[in-house]
Amino acid sequence: MSLLSNPAFLNFDYFKKWTLIHRIQGVEEHFVRIWPENPVVQFGGSLEINCSASIEADAIGLETAFRREIIGTGSNWKLFRLTNISDWNTNSLCYAKDSGAKTAKATITVYSKSHDDCNTPIRDLTVTLLKGEEQLLVKTFKDHTQLEAGAVVVNHRIRAQQNDYNKTITCQTSLDLRPAGPLLANTSHGISLRTFGEIPSIAPLLHTGLFLEAGTLMKVTCDAPEVSPADEATFDLWFAGKPLTFITTVMGGLASAQAEIASSSVGDHELICTVSLGPVTRTVKKTVNVFALPKPILQIGSSEAVVGQKVNITCGVEGSASPGFKMQILDAAKTLASSNVNEHFLQHAMIAQQEDNEREFICQVTLTIDGQAKERSVSKKLTVFYGPQMDDSSCPQIWTWKEGSTTTLTCSALGNPTATVQCWKDGRLYKIGKPQLIQIEHDGIYQCNATNQYGFDVRDVTIYVERKSCNYQPNLHLTLFVK
Repeated sequence: MSLLSNPAFLNFDYFKKWTLIHRIQGVEEHFVRIWPENPVVQFGGSLEINCSASIEADAIGLETAFRREIIGTGSNWKLFRLTNISDWNTNSLCYAKDSGAKTAKATITVYSKSHDDCNTPIRDLTVTLLKGEEQLLVKTFKDHTQLEAGAVVVNHRIRAQQNDYNKTITCQTSLDLRPAGPLLANTSHGISLRTFGEIPSIAPLLHTGLFLEAGTLMKVTCDAPEVSPADEATFDLWFAGKPLTFITTVMGGLASAQAEIASSSVGDHELICTVSLGPVTRTVKKTVNVFALPKPILQIGSSEAVVGQKVNITCGVEGSASPGFKMQILDAAKTLASSNVNEHFLQHAMIAQQEDNEREFICQVTLTIDGQAKERSVSKKLTVFYGPQMDDSSCPQIWTWKEGSTTTLTCSALGNPTATVQCWKDGRLYKIGKPQLIQIEHDGIYQCNATNQYGFDVRDVTIYVERKSCNYQPNLHLTLFVK
C-alpha cells in the first residue's frame, strides 16, 4: 500500500509546472524522472510510482521485478502500481524510448512487522538493553550492508549487585524509517534478576514414613529451613522414578513443599527432594518400602445358628501380598486360630452356645516389616437362636404386696428371638408391666408362660397380699370444774 495519499495528482501537478517553466525558458532538454525516489513499503505490500519524461506518455515505461499495472496516464507521465513487493533488495527504473535521456532509479526500502523479521532493514535498527530504567547498552547497525531480513543478537555482560534483586532486564528495538516510513518500536518480556549477597546455605529435611501400603496415599514434606530469601527457594520432588505434584509454603525463613505419594509396585522406592536457591542446589533422599497386605475375607458357615449347632469360621485372603504375612481368627477376648507364614486359608470350628449370640469374630492379616506390625482385618457377628429361659432375676417367684397400694408385676424371659411372656390366674390373663391397685383377690398363684419359635418355659409366681389393719383409737373426754 502506498505511503502517499495522492501521488498521481502530486506528480501531474509537479511535472506540469516543470514542463511549463522549461518551455518559457526555451529549453529543450531530454529528461526522465521517477517519484518517489526512496519509497518505503511493508513486505508483501503495494507501492505507486510515477514516471515522467520529456516525451509522449506512450514511450514511458517502468522496469521492475514486481507485478505492475498502469493506473494513471498524462501527456508525459504514467502512474504505476507495484504489488506483492516481496524482495528485500530491489530497484525500479523509469525509462523513455528513443529519447536519449538516462533512466531514473527508485531504491525501495522494505520492512516487516512480523515477529520473525521485526528487525529489518537492519541498518535502521537500534537495540537498547535496560535494567529497570537504566540504559545498559545502545547498539546501532549503520554499517550493516545487507538488506535482507536476519536475526540480530546483542550480548552484554553486567556485574550483578545486591541491590539489583528483582530488577527487570528488557530489550527494546527501534526500527526508524523516517521521514519516508514509520518508526516501529517494540519491547521484550522482562527477565527479573535474582541476586544474592553471598552463596546461600541449604540443608533440606525430608519428613516421611518409611513404609507405605500399596494403593494408599501418604503425605510427605520437604523443608528448607533458614534460607533467605525463602520465597526464592524452588523444589523438585520425585518418587519411584516419577515427578510429584506438590504445593509450596513459606513462613519466615522456612520454605516447604508438601506432596502425597502412592505406588502399586511392592518393594523399596526412592523419595528425592531437591531444593535450589540461586546458584546452590541440594538433594536429600529416603527409601520408602512399599508393602502389600492381602485383603482378608471372613466367612461364617451360617451367620445364624441354633444352640448346639456346629459353626465353621474360615479366614482367607485375596490380592497381592508381600512375603511373610500370617492370618489369625480372633474374638474380643482371645486368639482362636493362627496360620503358618504365607498360608492363604484358616478355619475354626465351634458348637454354638447361648452366650455366643452377638459374638464378634475377626479375620486378621499381619505383616511384620522391620519390627513393625502392619495389620488389616474384617469382622462379622454370629447370631445364635435359643428358647426362652426364666429365672429369679427376670421373673421373681414370690411377691408380697399391701392391699390398697399400687404395684406392677414384672416377668420376662431370656431368649432369641425375644420371648412372649403371659401370666394367668384362675383362667384370667393378668396385665404384666402395668401398675395395678392391689386388692385381696390379687393374692394367689400365677402361672407365667414364655414362648418363641425355639421353645417355651413355665414358672409359677406366688403373690401375697397383706390386708389393711383395723386399729380402734378411743376418744378421751376431760371435764374440769373450777371453784
